[in-house]
Amino acid sequence: MSSLTEKVVATLSDEIRRGSLRPGDRIPTEVAMMKQLSVSRSVVREAISRLQAAKVVETRHGIGTFVLEPATEQSMQLPAADLSSMLDVMAIIEFRIDVEAASAALAAARRTEQNLKQIRAALERFESELERGSTDTLAHDIEFHLQIARASGNRYFFDVLSQLGRAVSPRTRLGTAEIAELDHIEILRNVLSEHQMIYRAIERQDADDARAAMRMHLSNSRERLRRAHELSKASG
Repeated sequence: MSSLTEKVVATLSDEIRRGSLRPGDRIPTEVAMMKQLSVSRSVVREAISRLQAAKVVETRHGIGTFVLEPATEQSMQLPAADLSSMLDVMAIIEFRIDVEAASAALAAARRTEQNLKQIRAALERFESELERGSTDTLAHDIEFHLQIARASGNRYFFDVLSQLGRAVSPRTRLGTAEIAELDHIEILRNVLSEHQMIYRAIERQDADDARAAMRMHLSNSRERLRRAHELSKASG
């Protein structure tokens, strides 16, 4: 998938550089890019996620993905190439545990009804994919975490998590062989259950429970990644 993803990233980046796509323009839909470039939906989503992490585009849910104004100041960048080792990814998860636990606690204390609606929408999209027997839940997983960060009322939580994007999601680091060793659907059911616990704590505005639920979820994610990696090494 990597070379195909890079192909999509390069195509969109080139159109932006040439001015075919200008700041504020909506980029082609996923379906249009799939047809134009002969790639899968997951490849398109991964490419868009990389461009989001680089602050090149922004997705407005229900509307589309739009080109952003060029950055005028230095910002933290964490491209996938810098996170090639399992130790790097594990370290990022450890970083996320404390950051997102604090974010969830603030979200519980500060969330609005609109925030709650957006968090619930991401959760329901994740659940719908599972009900259809699909494992294509990654975008909804990331959106769930981003909406909690937005609900915290502190833009730096959202900015940091937006930078991390898909590049550091544990599931993007599991190869085909590693996934084959695991019950992927069962893992996603566990993730969904953990997300539901976080959501319920935020819904009832229980900051302590929200913090604990997020910490447990990310700690479990770290353990799932470690276990998959160990299984892969044992079978290699």
